[in-house]
Amino acid sequence: MNFNFKTLALAAIAFAFTACEQANTCNYDETAKTLSCPEKVYKTVSLAGKVWMAENMADYVPDNSICYGNDHANCEAMGRLYTWGAANNGLCPNGWTVPSQQDFKDVFGSATVEDLKKADGFKMVLAGFRYFDGKFADKDSSASFWTKDSYDDARAYLVRVTDTTITYEHFNKSIAASVRCVKE
Repeated sequence: MNFNFKTLALAAIAFAFTACEQANTCNYDETAKTLSCPEKVYKTVSLAGKVWMAENMADYVPDNSICYGNDHANCEAMGRLYTWGAANNGLCPNGWTVPSQQDFKDVFGSATVEDLKKADGFKMVLAGFRYFDGKFADKDSSASFWTKDSYDDARAYLVRVTDTTITYEHFNKSIAASVRCVKE
């Protein structure tokens, strides 16, 4: 039997890349306003000239995503929480990306928090976040969304929506927050 380890290794690498690519492939249906992914069918909405996911991402990323309070029911209701690195390392489906601060500003504009909660389509979920030390905070009182914008090596920009304010702040990249994706 002639067994070539180099050929076997190359085949394994090709399979791994193909499997990852297929796992991150979703089907967007503009008419139905849905994005069908292996883990979930997400609703979408057109806002400020872009197509947004109308729900928080819920894709499991080992060691870099978590359910609020380590309770799977929270993932079902609010999506998963991700580190900045996980959010910006291929989490969004092919053809989609993590929004920039400017993308959020274009959508949120001069809207009030009440406007956002009532907005048709965006489905503001106050999913809170997890600190880098593992403590959870702000469920039902704030929504925190990662942007693709890095502040420095340790921090990145997060959009925070509370009962009264919308802020653009930089936080440690190790905290876990919600992610929405926009169509590229």
